[in-house]
Amino acid sequence: MTVDVPKELPMVKLEYVVAELERVKAKKVLVQAPQGLKGVALQLSEELSRRGFDVMISGGPCWGGCDLALNEAAAVSADAIVHLGHTKFVKQSTIPTIYLECRYEHNVDVEQLVMKSVHLLRPAKKIGLGMTLQWLNLLERVKQTLENHGFSVLYGQHENGRLYPSQVIGCDYTTIKSVESKVEKFLIVGSFFHGLGLSMITDRCVVVADPETMHVEDMTQITRKVLMQRYAQICAFRNSRRVGVILCTKPGQKREGLAASIVSALRKAGKDAYVLVLNEVDERFLPDEVFDAYVNTACPRISIDDHAKFKKPILLPSELMVALNLSSWEELIYSYEYFRWCMRND
Repeated sequence: MTVDVPKELPMVKLEYVVAELERVKAKKVLVQAPQGLKGVALQLSEELSRRGFDVMISGGPCWGGCDLALNEAAAVSADAIVHLGHTKFVKQSTIPTIYLECRYEHNVDVEQLVMKSVHLLRPAKKIGLGMTLQWLNLLERVKQTLENHGFSVLYGQHENGRLYPSQVIGCDYTTIKSVESKVEKFLIVGSFFHGLGLSMITDRCVVVADPETMHVEDMTQITRKVLMQRYAQICAFRNSRRVGVILCTKPGQKREGLAASIVSALRKAGKDAYVLVLNEVDERFLPDEVFDAYVNTACPRISIDDHAKFKKPILLPSELMVALNLSSWEELIYSYEYFRWCMRND
Protein backbone atom coordinates (compact mmCIF):
# COMPACT_ATOMS: atom_id res chain seq x y z
CA MET A 1 0.00 0.00 0.00
CA THR A 2 1.31 3.43 -0.93
CA VAL A 3 0.79 6.10 1.70
CA ASP A 4 1.01 9.79 0.86
CA VAL A 5 2.91 11.48 3.65
CA PRO A 6 2.03 15.15 4.13
CA LYS A 7 4.85 17.66 4.36
CA GLU A 8 3.39 19.00 7.61
CA LEU A 9 1.17 17.78 10.41
CA PRO A 10 -1.86 20.07 9.96
CA MET A 11 -3.82 20.61 13.15
CA VAL A 12 -1.96 17.87 15.01
CA LYS A 13 -0.64 19.43 18.21
CA LEU A 14 2.49 17.40 18.80
CA GLU A 15 3.33 18.95 22.15
CA TYR A 16 -0.19 18.26 23.40
CA VAL A 17 0.14 14.60 22.39
CA VAL A 18 3.49 14.26 24.11
CA ALA A 19 2.18 15.92 27.27
CA GLU A 20 -0.86 13.63 27.37
CA LEU A 21 1.24 10.51 26.82
CA GLU A 22 3.56 11.58 29.61
CA ARG A 23 0.58 12.32 31.86
CA VAL A 24 -0.68 8.73 31.54
CA LYS A 25 2.92 7.44 31.78
CA ALA A 26 2.72 5.76 28.37
CA LYS A 27 5.84 4.35 26.77
CA LYS A 28 4.35 2.05 24.14
CA VAL A 29 1.81 3.75 21.89
CA LEU A 30 -0.60 2.53 19.19
CA VAL A 31 -1.53 5.18 16.59
CA GLN A 32 -4.90 4.61 14.91
CA ALA A 33 -6.30 6.53 11.92
CA PRO A 34 -8.92 6.21 9.17
CA GLN A 35 -7.69 5.58 5.64
CA GLY A 36 -7.52 9.25 4.68
CA LEU A 37 -5.21 10.07 7.58
CA LYS A 38 -2.77 7.14 7.34
CA GLY A 39 -0.09 9.49 6.06
CA VAL A 40 -0.55 11.79 9.04
CA ALA A 41 -0.44 8.75 11.34
CA LEU A 42 2.90 7.74 9.81
CA GLN A 43 4.49 11.15 10.25
CA LEU A 44 3.11 11.53 13.77
CA SER A 45 4.58 8.13 14.61
CA GLU A 46 7.96 9.26 13.35
CA GLU A 47 7.82 12.37 15.52
CA LEU A 48 6.79 10.42 18.61
CA SER A 49 9.54 7.87 17.99
CA ARG A 50 12.06 10.71 17.98
CA ARG A 51 10.71 11.70 21.39
CA GLY A 52 11.53 8.26 22.74
CA PHE A 53 8.15 6.51 22.53
CA ASP A 54 7.80 2.95 21.26
CA VAL A 55 5.23 3.51 18.50
CA MET A 56 3.17 1.14 16.36
CA ILE A 57 0.51 1.95 13.75
CA SER A 58 -2.81 0.15 13.56
CA GLY A 59 -3.18 -1.38 10.11
CA GLY A 60 -6.86 -2.20 10.44
CA PRO A 61 -9.81 -0.13 9.23
CA CYS A 62 -11.13 2.69 11.38
CA TRP A 63 -14.75 3.70 10.82
CA GLY A 64 -15.19 6.38 13.46
CA GLY A 65 -14.76 7.34 17.07
CA CYS A 66 -16.85 4.26 17.90
CA ASP A 67 -14.12 2.02 16.49
CA LEU A 68 -11.22 2.12 18.95
CA ALA A 69 -8.43 -0.41 18.41
CA LEU A 70 -8.66 -1.67 21.98
CA ASN A 71 -8.07 -5.33 21.14
CA GLU A 72 -5.03 -4.50 19.01
CA ALA A 73 -3.62 -2.24 21.72
CA ALA A 74 -4.13 -4.91 24.38
CA ALA A 75 -2.56 -7.59 22.16
CA VAL A 76 0.68 -5.61 21.83
CA SER A 77 0.60 -4.32 25.43
CA ALA A 78 0.28 -0.68 24.38
CA ASP A 79 -0.03 1.81 27.22
CA ALA A 80 -2.15 4.27 25.20
CA ILE A 81 -3.93 4.82 21.89
CA VAL A 82 -3.62 7.99 19.81
CA HIS A 83 -6.79 8.13 17.73
CA LEU A 84 -6.86 10.47 14.73
CA GLY A 85 -9.72 12.17 12.94
CA HIS A 86 -12.66 11.83 15.34
CA THR A 87 -14.12 13.32 18.50
CA LYS A 88 -14.55 11.20 21.61
CA PHE A 89 -17.35 8.65 21.20
CA VAL A 90 -16.69 5.88 23.70
CA LYS A 91 -17.43 7.12 27.23
CA GLN A 92 -15.01 4.80 28.99
CA SER A 93 -11.98 3.08 27.53
CA THR A 94 -9.95 0.28 29.08
CA ILE A 95 -6.81 1.85 27.59
CA PRO A 96 -6.03 5.60 27.81
CA THR A 97 -7.02 7.17 24.48
CA ILE A 98 -5.95 10.54 23.12
CA TYR A 99 -8.22 11.94 20.39
CA LEU A 100 -6.71 14.20 17.72
CA GLU A 101 -9.26 15.97 15.52
CA CYS A 102 -6.95 16.67 12.55
CA ARG A 103 -8.98 19.57 11.18
CA TYR A 104 -8.07 20.67 7.67
CA GLU A 105 -6.03 23.84 7.46
CA HIS A 106 -5.50 24.33 3.73
CA ASN A 107 -7.20 27.26 2.07
CA VAL A 108 -10.74 26.79 0.84
CA ASP A 109 -12.46 29.27 -1.46
CA VAL A 110 -15.54 29.61 0.74
CA GLU A 111 -17.09 32.23 -1.53
CA GLN A 112 -16.91 29.88 -4.52
CA LEU A 113 -18.24 26.95 -2.46
CA VAL A 114 -21.21 28.98 -1.26
CA MET A 115 -21.87 30.40 -4.73
CA LYS A 116 -22.12 26.85 -6.08
CA SER A 117 -24.65 26.08 -3.33
CA VAL A 118 -26.81 29.18 -3.69
CA HIS A 119 -28.90 28.08 -6.67
CA LEU A 120 -29.72 24.78 -4.91
CA LEU A 121 -30.62 26.52 -1.66
CA ARG A 122 -32.90 29.15 -3.15
CA PRO A 123 -35.73 30.11 -2.95
CA ALA A 124 -35.34 29.14 0.72
CA LYS A 125 -34.28 31.93 3.05
CA LYS A 126 -33.66 30.06 6.31
CA ILE A 127 -30.82 27.53 6.18
CA GLY A 128 -29.70 24.97 8.75
CA LEU A 129 -25.91 24.58 8.60
CA GLY A 130 -24.08 21.37 9.50
CA MET A 131 -20.35 20.60 9.41
CA THR A 132 -18.20 17.52 9.64
CA LEU A 133 -15.35 17.63 12.13
CA GLN A 134 -12.52 18.21 9.67
CA TRP A 135 -14.17 21.37 8.27
CA LEU A 136 -15.38 22.99 11.49
CA ASN A 137 -12.79 25.74 11.17
CA LEU A 138 -14.84 27.02 8.20
CA LEU A 139 -18.06 27.35 10.22
CA GLU A 140 -18.18 31.10 10.79
CA ARG A 141 -16.80 31.89 7.34
CA VAL A 142 -19.46 29.79 5.63
CA LYS A 143 -22.18 31.25 7.86
CA GLN A 144 -21.10 34.81 7.13
CA THR A 145 -20.86 34.18 3.39
CA LEU A 146 -24.34 32.68 3.31
CA GLU A 147 -25.66 35.70 5.21
CA ASN A 148 -23.96 37.98 2.71
CA HIS A 149 -26.06 36.26 0.05
CA GLY A 150 -29.27 36.99 1.92
CA PHE A 151 -29.76 33.77 3.89
CA SER A 152 -30.61 33.46 7.55
CA VAL A 153 -28.36 30.72 9.00
CA LEU A 154 -28.91 28.55 12.06
CA TYR A 155 -26.91 25.75 13.59
CA GLY A 156 -27.65 23.87 16.77
CA GLN A 157 -26.08 22.45 19.88
CA HIS A 158 -25.80 18.76 20.68
CA GLU A 159 -28.24 17.60 23.34
CA ASN A 160 -25.52 16.23 25.65
CA GLY A 161 -22.52 18.25 24.45
CA ARG A 162 -20.79 15.25 22.86
CA LEU A 163 -20.43 17.06 19.53
CA TYR A 164 -19.44 20.61 18.65
CA PRO A 165 -22.07 23.17 17.62
CA SER A 166 -23.20 22.32 14.03
CA GLN A 167 -21.13 19.09 13.98
CA VAL A 168 -22.60 16.00 12.34
CA ILE A 169 -21.34 12.43 12.23
CA GLY A 170 -22.65 9.53 10.17
CA CYS A 171 -25.03 8.24 12.83
CA ASP A 172 -25.76 11.36 14.91
CA TYR A 173 -27.55 14.40 13.51
CA THR A 174 -28.94 15.66 16.83
CA THR A 175 -27.17 19.00 16.50
CA ILE A 176 -28.61 19.96 13.15
CA LYS A 177 -32.01 18.35 13.77
CA SER A 178 -32.44 20.70 16.73
CA VAL A 179 -33.04 23.62 14.32
CA GLU A 180 -35.16 21.67 11.82
CA SER A 181 -38.45 23.37 12.68
CA LYS A 182 -36.90 26.80 12.10
CA VAL A 183 -35.32 26.23 8.66
CA GLU A 184 -36.44 25.50 5.10
CA LYS A 185 -33.37 23.68 3.81
CA PHE A 186 -30.11 22.27 5.12
CA LEU A 187 -26.54 22.74 3.93
CA ILE A 188 -23.98 20.13 4.97
CA VAL A 189 -20.34 21.12 4.52
CA GLY A 190 -18.57 17.81 4.31
CA SER A 191 -19.23 14.70 2.28
CA PHE A 192 -21.94 12.89 0.33
CA PHE A 193 -21.90 10.28 3.10
CA HIS A 194 -22.95 12.76 5.78
CA GLY A 195 -25.48 14.49 3.55
CA LEU A 196 -27.25 11.21 2.77
CA GLY A 197 -27.59 10.34 6.44
CA LEU A 198 -29.30 13.62 7.24
CA SER A 199 -31.49 13.52 4.15
CA MET A 200 -32.93 10.16 5.23
CA ILE A 201 -34.20 11.56 8.52
CA THR A 202 -35.61 14.95 7.50
CA ASP A 203 -38.30 16.11 5.13
CA ARG A 204 -36.25 19.22 4.37
CA CYS A 205 -34.09 19.39 1.26
CA VAL A 206 -30.42 18.69 2.01
CA VAL A 207 -27.61 20.20 -0.06
CA VAL A 208 -24.05 18.91 0.34
CA ALA A 209 -20.98 21.06 -0.35
CA ASP A 210 -17.65 19.23 -0.31
CA PRO A 211 -14.69 21.62 0.24
CA GLU A 212 -12.24 18.90 -0.84
CA THR A 213 -13.68 18.50 -4.35
CA MET A 214 -15.77 21.72 -4.48
CA HIS A 215 -18.68 19.52 -5.60
CA VAL A 216 -22.20 20.57 -4.58
CA GLU A 217 -25.27 18.31 -4.78
CA ASP A 218 -28.96 18.21 -3.88
CA MET A 219 -29.58 14.89 -2.09
CA THR A 220 -33.33 14.67 -2.75
CA GLN A 221 -33.44 12.20 -5.65
CA ILE A 222 -30.60 10.08 -4.32
CA THR A 223 -32.34 9.79 -0.96
CA ARG A 224 -35.60 8.69 -2.55
CA LYS A 225 -33.75 5.94 -4.38
CA VAL A 226 -32.02 4.80 -1.18
CA LEU A 227 -35.29 4.73 0.76
CA MET A 228 -36.89 2.65 -1.99
CA GLN A 229 -34.00 0.21 -1.66
CA ARG A 230 -34.48 0.08 2.10
CA TYR A 231 -38.18 -0.66 1.75
CA ALA A 232 -37.41 -3.42 -0.74
CA GLN A 233 -35.11 -4.97 1.89
CA ILE A 234 -37.90 -4.80 4.45
CA CYS A 235 -40.30 -6.59 2.09
CA ALA A 236 -37.71 -9.28 1.31
CA PHE A 237 -37.00 -9.75 5.03
CA ARG A 238 -40.62 -10.67 5.71
CA ASN A 239 -40.10 -13.97 3.85
CA SER A 240 -37.16 -14.99 6.06
CA ARG A 241 -37.36 -17.76 8.62
CA ARG A 242 -33.89 -17.91 10.24
CA VAL A 243 -32.40 -14.54 11.18
CA GLY A 244 -28.92 -13.62 12.40
CA VAL A 245 -28.88 -10.66 14.79
CA ILE A 246 -25.49 -9.02 14.37
CA LEU A 247 -23.75 -7.98 17.59
CA CYS A 248 -20.54 -6.04 16.97
CA THR A 249 -17.73 -6.12 19.53
CA LYS A 250 -16.39 -2.66 18.64
CA PRO A 251 -16.56 -0.60 21.86
CA GLY A 252 -18.87 2.08 20.48
CA GLN A 253 -21.14 -0.33 18.61
CA LYS A 254 -21.61 -3.11 21.15
CA ARG A 255 -25.33 -3.30 22.05
CA GLU A 256 -25.92 -6.62 23.81
CA GLY A 257 -29.21 -5.58 25.39
CA LEU A 258 -30.59 -4.41 22.04
CA ALA A 259 -29.50 -7.62 20.31
CA ALA A 260 -31.18 -9.72 23.02
CA SER A 261 -34.44 -7.77 22.75
CA ILE A 262 -34.44 -8.17 18.96
CA VAL A 263 -33.96 -11.94 19.25
CA SER A 264 -36.92 -12.03 21.62
CA ALA A 265 -39.10 -9.98 19.22
CA LEU A 266 -38.17 -12.16 16.26
CA ARG A 267 -38.93 -15.39 18.11
CA LYS A 268 -42.24 -13.95 19.27
CA ALA A 269 -43.00 -13.26 15.60
CA GLY A 270 -42.39 -16.93 14.79
CA LYS A 271 -38.87 -16.68 13.36
CA ASP A 272 -35.73 -18.54 14.39
CA ALA A 273 -33.26 -15.94 15.64
CA TYR A 274 -29.69 -16.14 16.91
CA VAL A 275 -27.08 -13.59 17.97
CA LEU A 276 -24.13 -13.52 15.56
CA VAL A 277 -21.02 -11.94 17.14
CA LEU A 278 -18.58 -10.13 14.84
CA ASN A 279 -15.88 -7.52 15.23
CA GLU A 280 -15.95 -6.48 11.58
CA VAL A 281 -19.39 -6.59 9.92
CA ASP A 282 -18.32 -7.74 6.48
CA GLU A 283 -20.29 -9.69 3.90
CA ARG A 284 -17.40 -12.16 3.61
CA PHE A 285 -17.92 -13.26 7.21
CA LEU A 286 -21.69 -13.75 7.15
CA PRO A 287 -22.84 -17.38 6.82
CA ASP A 288 -25.51 -16.81 4.16
CA GLU A 289 -26.05 -20.56 3.80
CA VAL A 290 -27.29 -20.58 7.40
CA PHE A 291 -29.34 -17.38 7.67
CA ASP A 292 -32.06 -16.00 5.42
CA ALA A 293 -31.63 -12.41 6.64
CA TYR A 294 -29.89 -10.26 9.24
CA VAL A 295 -30.62 -7.46 11.68
CA ASN A 296 -27.68 -5.12 12.17
CA THR A 297 -27.19 -3.57 15.63
CA ALA A 298 -23.73 -2.21 14.75
CA CYS A 299 -23.04 0.89 12.62
CA PRO A 300 -26.28 1.78 10.78
CA ARG A 301 -24.42 2.98 7.72
CA ILE A 302 -23.27 -0.59 6.95
CA SER A 303 -26.83 -1.52 6.03
CA ILE A 304 -27.48 1.70 4.12
CA ASP A 305 -24.27 2.36 2.22
CA ASP A 306 -23.07 -1.21 1.72
CA HIS A 307 -26.36 -3.09 1.32
CA ALA A 308 -25.55 -4.09 -2.28
CA LYS A 309 -22.58 -6.10 -1.01
CA PHE A 310 -24.80 -8.39 1.06
CA LYS A 311 -26.59 -11.34 -0.53
CA LYS A 312 -29.38 -11.33 2.06
CA PRO A 313 -31.50 -8.51 3.54
CA ILE A 314 -29.72 -6.70 6.37
CA LEU A 315 -32.15 -4.49 8.29
CA LEU A 316 -31.67 -1.89 10.99
CA PRO A 317 -33.62 -2.31 14.25
CA SER A 318 -35.95 0.54 13.26
CA GLU A 319 -36.63 -1.13 9.91
CA LEU A 320 -37.28 -4.44 11.67
CA MET A 321 -40.19 -2.81 13.52
CA VAL A 322 -41.73 -2.05 10.12
CA ALA A 323 -41.05 -5.58 8.86
CA LEU A 324 -42.84 -7.00 11.94
CA ASN A 325 -45.74 -4.54 11.49
CA LEU A 326 -44.97 -2.91 14.84
CA SER A 327 -44.62 0.51 13.22
CA SER A 328 -45.25 2.00 9.80
CA TRP A 329 -42.83 2.93 7.04
CA GLU A 330 -44.50 6.35 6.76
CA GLU A 331 -43.75 7.06 10.43
CA LEU A 332 -40.13 5.95 10.10
CA ILE A 333 -38.86 7.74 7.02
CA TYR A 334 -37.68 11.31 7.38
CA SER A 335 -37.72 10.92 11.18
CA TYR A 336 -34.92 10.68 13.70
CA GLU A 337 -36.29 7.31 14.80
CA TYR A 338 -34.40 5.80 11.88
CA PHE A 339 -31.08 6.15 13.75
CA ARG A 340 -32.12 6.83 17.35
CA TRP A 341 -31.48 3.22 18.46
CA CYS A 342 -27.76 3.52 17.68
CA MET A 343 -27.32 6.20 20.36
CA ARG A 344 -27.42 3.45 22.99
CA ASN A 345 -24.51 1.32 24.18
CA ASP A 346 -25.02 -1.49 26.65
